[in-house]
Amino acid sequence: MSRVVVAAIAVWLTKVVVEKILSFRSASNAIRVTTSYAGPLWLAPFRVPALLLGRWFPFPSQIGSWYAKFTPYQKYKSTCLGSVTLWGAEPTLWIADADGIKFVTGEPTVFQKDVEAYKALNFYGDNLVGTEGADWKRHRKVANPAFNETGNAFVWMETVRVVNEWFSQLAVTQADHGAEPITIDAMHDLVQVTLLVISSAGFGRRASLQDDLSTAPPPGHLMAFRPAVSAALHRLFTKVLTPEWLYTLAERINIPVVSYVVQDTQHAYEALKLHMLDLISLFRAWVIEGKVSNMDAGLLRNMVEANMAMQEDDSAHSNKSLTDDELLSNTFTFLLAGHETSAHSLSFAVALLALYPDIQRKIFEEALQLWPDGVPTSASASSYKESMPKLPYTLAAFHETIRLFPAIVRLAKVVHADTVIPAHRFTTNAQGDVSDIQEISVPVKTGSTVMIDMLGLHMNPMYWGRDVAEFKPERFLDTESYRWPRDAFVAFSAGPRNCIGQRFALTESVCVLASLVRTYEISVPADLQAAPFEEQKRIMLSWVPGITMTPRKSFVRLQRRSS
Repeated sequence: MSRVVVAAIAVWLTKVVVEKILSFRSASNAIRVTTSYAGPLWLAPFRVPALLLGRWFPFPSQIGSWYAKFTPYQKYKSTCLGSVTLWGAEPTLWIADADGIKFVTGEPTVFQKDVEAYKALNFYGDNLVGTEGADWKRHRKVANPAFNETGNAFVWMETVRVVNEWFSQLAVTQADHGAEPITIDAMHDLVQVTLLVISSAGFGRRASLQDDLSTAPPPGHLMAFRPAVSAALHRLFTKVLTPEWLYTLAERINIPVVSYVVQDTQHAYEALKLHMLDLISLFRAWVIEGKVSNMDAGLLRNMVEANMAMQEDDSAHSNKSLTDDELLSNTFTFLLAGHETSAHSLSFAVALLALYPDIQRKIFEEALQLWPDGVPTSASASSYKESMPKLPYTLAAFHETIRLFPAIVRLAKVVHADTVIPAHRFTTNAQGDVSDIQEISVPVKTGSTVMIDMLGLHMNPMYWGRDVAEFKPERFLDTESYRWPRDAFVAFSAGPRNCIGQRFALTESVCVLASLVRTYEISVPADLQAAPFEEQKRIMLSWVPGITMTPRKSFVRLQRRSS
């Protein structure tokens, strides 16, 4: 009997394997007919396993690698490459073409967000990031009014406040070192700065940097606010990968290591949830009492009002409204995404300014002209419109930073109708010059996946020149004879689903960089001073894939300027 069972299993496995091989070959042959075939994908490129293994596999020169940049496209001399997932035989097109990406992002009914990939992140409920169609429009309609010029002015004011508190802390550290420069972990500090800015400007939680350092939980809470946010981020992948039944099992049975990690994750997310519910309750009470004037943070106000509209009328779900779960989930998403992405981008910017002192000097001169007496200790509502236009080079430097290090490396779109995507073939020489550029049309079938390769596009010499790998803010400064290629820059995505917080991030980041460079001279850390420049770059600009591109080494030296 056992031999019969083994034989049956062997026959079944053989059948499955043969079917998978045949479907994979069929899909691969179909891709080869339409575009350049760059090989198989061992992992689904927009799923958690690809993130977890991303720093090691695939190798940098292969399609699907988070570190590939423009290399595969250069190898096959095309801005659109085809691949097929090994197990699911899913046709996947990779695009690093400005025209192609503009077409894809401009056709939201044909190319829809791969919402399946975001379901694991919706543990509080549906939100703006993980929805499509009518649901996405409803979420966007609620949040969008908060991201206006009045809100940007408030972001500027709060950034000035928080930056000054940060500098006060740095001054205490500096005092302990005398005249010597101090070394900081830029990402550690900037995570605190950006968390305070989004907490205040977006959610009305106006705390000082010193108060936020406290680890003592407030009454009725499991953890203090900042440790709760930090713990939730630290355990994000654990939260995503852990099934609900394991939480229940870990409470009843002590499983070595597993129980501790699972319970610690549950504790962190429950602690953060309590803080978010506190903020929501406060704003709900203000709305009921008519104290809208107290609510500078328009984002949370809009979401609370939409939630209250839902509670008053269940039929409002198709209009400007949010359920309780959606309110909580959007609060979580905006809070975490709104500070982590900015902190990581600013960390890369600070490292680049340490590596390129000539560029740092230009930002200093710009900030010196704006603030001859030093960074102001406070800002008025009008200072945003007065100051931001006077920092074009600082803005260009930040744009160039996120061209080289976009927070999101790739985005997946599921194809819902047969169509044709524009792309290009080309040739390159040893110097990296692109020539013989030819327009091509790439057919794509319903059910395929299109990967918008943001980093690939940003490293495409067709748009950015042979020195595409160099840090050169001048790329983002228009002149009489040059206009920078807007369609080839997608750090904030593109089309109707572009980043809703784009102006928020730019306002905050420009203010932080200008203030920091005006006050401190930034240099590479002492242990890298004698290293060759390429080695300094390799270490200081290294990163790992995650929910966002995450810096690995963000240490720099700061020396306070004398004037």
